[in-house]
Amino acid sequence: MLKSMTGFSRTEERTGLCIVALEISSVNHRNQEISVRLPREISHLEPMIQQKLRSSSRRGKIQARIDISWDSAVKASRIESEVLKGYAKEMQDIRVQLGMKGEVNLELLLPLPGAVSSQEAAGSELEGILKDAVETILDRGIEEWDSMRVKEGEHLQGAILDLMIQFGNITGVIEDKWSTAREKALSSVRERISQVLGAYAPAVDENRIAQEIVLLSDKWDITEEIARSSSHVDKFLGLVHNDEVSGKTLDFLLQEMNREINTIASKVQDPEVRWAAVEAKGLLESIREQVQNLE
Repeated sequence: MLKSMTGFSRTEERTGLCIVALEISSVNHRNQEISVRLPREISHLEPMIQQKLRSSSRRGKIQARIDISWDSAVKASRIESEVLKGYAKEMQDIRVQLGMKGEVNLELLLPLPGAVSSQEAAGSELEGILKDAVETILDRGIEEWDSMRVKEGEHLQGAILDLMIQFGNITGVIEDKWSTAREKALSSVRERISQVLGAYAPAVDENRIAQEIVLLSDKWDITEEIARSSSHVDKFLGLVHNDEVSGKTLDFLLQEMNREINTIASKVQDPEVRWAAVEAKGLLESIREQVQNLE
């Protein structure tokens, strides 16, 4: 099934000693980029978290954050004096460099990272409890996040299919109009060739004119471009229903379709065909905007 790269989930797990909360969010990105923010107590679990997130998606910018709220009976605060000394020295040095007077205010130092640490009364025995809680919320959080991406993917799939059907219809219009416009274009090319050849020979051989028309067909005939566009539409519609297809694959096919439409617009002089090509190009741009949201 198609999945959007955009998703969000928030889950919590209560252990009796603390509440472990996980947030997962993701947005569009050309490749896969994962960032994880963890409290010190579970920083050693980052490789495991990274691996689970990586195996749950193919691309997108994914951010995961875990917070731990300790029960008051478990948590005790401790001032890290060495950390405070380091902060105080740095701030005093800056004051001297800037020519500022006065002493460093302790109240400014306490909120800084690491100045006050948490001491878990239960000590190392909490490690197993925290690991179990993280694994539980990670599995549940990824499931909810993935479910949201699937729902969004279904919405995108419907929008993309509607737009592609419209594009296919316009391709059919171009084909119908070209069947009439081609005769006019052929007549115009024939006339120009006859004039050029007639300047060098009094009698122009029809076989020679036919040969020149074939040689110049790449300059004016869009029959092949129309056929390839129709084939691309069928291919695209089939891929959209493929559970394994990626947004990158669909985007590549859209580039090929855009190339064919650009060629049609540049070759043809007929105003109705050119206008239909402009409409088709606009639809392709709309489809591509949707496809770029897909994983």
